[in-house]
Amino acid sequence: MATTQAVSRHEIETQLIEKCWKDPEFKRQVVSDPKGMLERHIGQKLPEQVKIFIHEEDASTLHLSIPPAPSNLSELSDDDLEKVAGGTDIAFFVSLSVSIAGSAAATVGSALKGSGVW
Repeated sequence: MATTQAVSRHEIETQLIEKCWKDPEFKRQVVSDPKGMLERHIGQKLPEQVKIFIHEEDASTLHLSIPPAPSNLSELSDDDLEKVAGGTDIAFFVSLSVSIAGSAAATVGSALKGSGVW
C-alpha cells in the first residue's frame, strides 16, 4: 500500500521557485496566470475564492507576506508562534516570492498530495 504525505506550503513554494529559476517558459506562465498554471499542473480546479499572487523580486526589492493570524493566537506560546511563522525566512533569500491566500495553502497542499507535480 502506497503512502502519501501532505505537501507543505514551504515545499510548494520551494519547488515552484526552483522550477522558475530553471525554466524561463514555466516562469512566464507562473507570472502571467498563477492560478491557471497551478490548476493545469495539479489537474483540477481550485475553489473560486482562492487567489494566488506572484511577486517577482529584484536586487532592490523585498516582498514579505503576512499570513492570517491563527484562531488560537491568544493560546500560543512564543515557541508555538515561532513554528507558525516558520518558512518565512525563504523570502529573504529568493528572487521570487509566492503568496498564496490562507485557505489556498491547505487546498493546494491537499491537491498536490502525492501528485509529484514538480
